[in-house]
Amino acid sequence: MTNNDNKGIMKIVKATFISPSFFFVIITILTIIALLDINFFRIFSQGKFQGIQNLFTTYSLERSEKVNENILYALFETLQIALIGTYFGVIFSFPFSILAANNFNSKLVYIPIRIILSGIRTIPSLIWGLLAVIAFGLGPRAGVIAIIFYTIGYISKFQYEIFEGIKTDSIEALSSIGATKLQITRYVVFPETANELISQIIFMFEYNIRSSSIIGFVGAGGIGYLLSLYLDYFRIGALSTALIYLLIIVVIIDFIGSSIRKRFQDPNFEEINF
Repeated sequence: MTNNDNKGIMKIVKATFISPSFFFVIITILTIIALLDINFFRIFSQGKFQGIQNLFTTYSLERSEKVNENILYALFETLQIALIGTYFGVIFSFPFSILAANNFNSKLVYIPIRIILSGIRTIPSLIWGLLAVIAFGLGPRAGVIAIIFYTIGYISKFQYEIFEGIKTDSIEALSSIGATKLQITRYVVFPETANELISQIIFMFEYNIRSSSIIGFVGAGGIGYLLSLYLDYFRIGALSTALIYLLIIVVIIDFIGSSIRKRFQDPNFEEINF
């Protein structure tokens, strides 16, 4: 067998083992093994289906006025937590994102900042909520603190990736005439990236509403705290009612947020000037 034949065989082998199809097959096999290991397929047994049927037939929605008032108040508190947390999280993320952009700073600056932001993102919102409750006590104040940190971790990453996509011509032109980083940020960075930034901020607010619902389970206020109480006392009817309210709110905000984000993402939409 010639060297050319060997090279041809090696190319075929490499193409086979690096192809997306090969990885999909391997991942599928591993997933099936994992499903069998945790006895996942037992949920399709007749007894399990009977349990699911009982869940939807035994319990009815709670219709008392007091329960509805509590749910609406908790939902309003959840929206407040998400709004305040997103607002301050976005403001605090701006300096981090500028420092983390590799086209504005040296490795000695942006690498440590990125490590810090990665550490913030590593911690789930539920854990941030738990840490905030330990530090600041039960209630929505802890929820706001948790959402602020969670927002900083993700929005900073979105922002510095957007900043790194800016064309360097404008930045170099201002730098050549002695403009400071603050002036470059004010007259180049924000005007060129405003539409994308606003789109990301709206998306983050939508996501934080869901996060605010979750962190309530550890006592950080909002609808999550109410859901945890209903679950502890096994008030499934009230729990189902609260989940339906939450679903309606999330769907409405997602629809509104998607409509606004599409407007800012439209290439024909006029750029925002600061």
